[in-house]
Amino acid sequence: SFTGKRLPPSVYILAPPSEEISGPRPTLSLTCLVRGFFPENIDVQWQKDQENPGFAQNPGN
Repeated sequence: SFTGKRLPPSVYILAPPSEEISGPRPTLSLTCLVRGFFPENIDVQWQKDQENPGFAQNPGN
């Protein structure tokens, strides 16, 4: 149980760096910034066409 008001997250999708877009590599980085929520535990998933294509996890500090 927690005390405090639940706050929904603000979600921002950041574009790939310009050097990736203009470079020869066939893959691009997408970054999802999720902030401003409470309680502090949250699960975030990427989906493509309503499917979860797998994930890479980078836990915050």
